[in-house]
Amino acid sequence: MESDRKVRKLKIMIVDDEPEIVKSIERYLRFLPEFGNVDFISAETINEAKEKLGTENPAIVLQDINLPDGNGLQFIRQAKRKYPMIQFIVITGASDLDRAMVALSFGAIDYVKKPFSMDVLGVVVAEACDRCNRWGELLWDEYMAKEGIGERC
Repeated sequence: MESDRKVRKLKIMIVDDEPEIVKSIERYLRFLPEFGNVDFISAETINEAKEKLGTENPAIVLQDINLPDGNGLQFIRQAKRKYPMIQFIVITGASDLDRAMVALSFGAIDYVKKPFSMDVLGVVVAEACDRCNRWGELLWDEYMAKEGIGERC
């Protein structure tokens, strides 16, 4: 018996003000088979990221801490209150490790230190994808309906 459920694409948003980093991350992840059915979204500022959270509904966000228009930590804190199921992964410079720990306390699931190994980043993002898949579509649908939000992924 065929299922009437829609197949939804996982959406990953990369928030970083360095376009070359965003392009490198997306290019690398697209190369991996487990990310073949993923839509990538990017934002260079917190304001752009806030807007895209509401319109694009990413399941995973790779978040830089230092952005031109503000602190990525506060963005994570605010976003997790409104969208608790989003998986935030912090991308941070070596001097930001203390702030990465704060991000974890705000609900981020992991962090990757710049300059980072793409292999390590791939593993961290794959784990976040697995977590989304384990929660399953029913849980996402229930959460999204409760929040009055459109389809997630």
